[in-house]
Amino acid sequence: MLKFNLNSWQIKKEVVLLNLVKVIVKEVITIKKRLVIEIVLIILSGLCLYFVTTHNESWYRQDIGRIVSLKDGRRQMVKDEYNNRDYQTKQNLKIKLLNGKYQGKKIKLTNTYSASRAFDQKLHLGQEIFVNLHHENGQLVAAFAYSKRDTLLLMLIWIILVLLYLTMRFKGLRTVTSVTANFIIFLLFVKLDVNLNLTYFFWLFAASALIFTALSLILIMGFNRQCLVTFSSIVIGTSLGLAIGYLALWLTDNRGVHYEALDMATQSPEQLFFAATLIGLLGAVMDAATDIVVTLFELKESKPDISRRQLFLSGRQVGRAILGPLINVLFLIFFAETFAMAVLYLRTGNTFAYTFNWTMSLGVVQSLISGIGISLVIPTASLLSAYVLGGKTDVSA
Repeated sequence: MLKFNLNSWQIKKEVVLLNLVKVIVKEVITIKKRLVIEIVLIILSGLCLYFVTTHNESWYRQDIGRIVSLKDGRRQMVKDEYNNRDYQTKQNLKIKLLNGKYQGKKIKLTNTYSASRAFDQKLHLGQEIFVNLHHENGQLVAAFAYSKRDTLLLMLIWIILVLLYLTMRFKGLRTVTSVTANFIIFLLFVKLDVNLNLTYFFWLFAASALIFTALSLILIMGFNRQCLVTFSSIVIGTSLGLAIGYLALWLTDNRGVHYEALDMATQSPEQLFFAATLIGLLGAVMDAATDIVVTLFELKESKPDISRRQLFLSGRQVGRAILGPLINVLFLIFFAETFAMAVLYLRTGNTFAYTFNWTMSLGVVQSLISGIGISLVIPTASLLSAYVLGGKTDVSA
């Protein structure tokens, strides 16, 4: 009897193991099929996008031509009044028009490019370019306007979307949606400022900053306690950082700060500077606050019994870890933005002090204010998170 029971148990065990193996194999096959389908759809979408953007000349009103023959001339040296040297090359081109009234017609034109490529570009055989057509002495004449880059631009966007989807799935696509929505809102506020021609327009962009923050957090995190804590931390940190920066400039009577150095500043330069500073500060503070709040919520979820003090200290530790890299990133972005103009000032005989005042001083002030905001949001986010999470075991609500 015992032997029969053991045999029955062994048979049942083998059946269970066999069924388990079947389930696992079925799941693996399903996952592989889904992965193959995703890869095929991604590749097909890329191919379709490339085909459409390389055959969409009829969508444009301006004339487009494809370079069918090209010949480079001799390279010649040129020199300006400051003894800066460059080399120019003249290209003789023949293009075939791809749209418009003269579609299919071949026209000759010239293009001159420099070795520095400061205000021009070298053209290549097979490249599609926009041209301006006009009649001269009874003949149709073309002039190079700029290159057709929609294929390159849209393929880069496609690559970004694919990478976000593969690494973050639909959360990555929500991030793209957030960025797109914020960009559209920003353009609307700029258009509103231009149309209204307000005297005090700083508060208009302050309102846009609140909308940016709320919309981004809701799209990425959802409307929950984590979103509210992050939003509150960002608003407090940004407000305090900007207030301290403004107070410091006011107390020093803005000495050494040339607001008029802003490019194309047709409205109040000071308000324009602080509006731009607010947007940049918001991005830096949002980065730090999000890292701290998300980390503390995850910590509370994994350790429900953790105290408020421990949460606060953990948040402060996270802030210390990210403070240095974030500030370095801000200064690197600032250096990248001002490098070309600073070199131009120095190459044209200006002193370093003059160059700094007119190309770098505003960027340094903005970076310092952003650094202040990051420093303040670390204790703010840690304290708010600790207060909200302390004594609670459920952090999902």
